[in-house]
Amino acid sequence: MLIGALLGLMRELGLDVITLTEELDEREFFNSRLTRIETLRLLGSMAQTAADIPVEVRGRMPQVDWAAWLSLPKKLADPAQFPLQIWVAVKELTPMTVHHLNDYRRTQPKLFSIVP
Repeated sequence: MLIGALLGLMRELGLDVITLTEELDEREFFNSRLTRIETLRLLGSMAQTAADIPVEVRGRMPQVDWAAWLSLPKKLADPAQFPLQIWVAVKELTPMTVHHLNDYRRTQPKLFSIVP
């Protein structure tokens, strides 16, 4: 049950990131203080959620770049030092993760169940 909630949360956070940033280019994103701050917060929540998902469950979803999610908090702690990695997380890692989670929800629905 907890796993389904974590996976659902990760998907929803990802959709929020996509919605916030879909119309922005890189310069607009980094110049937009409010959008940037909220996006970094959401990415941090996604990274924490990914870390909370047990290794064996992550292993059942190999297309998700779990290593990238687990390394993201260090980059989020000092975004000025890692602008390229932050931008890649926004525009590539997040959409691909949501896409893969949607696929896994279809192929492994029990993982996403929140019913005990």
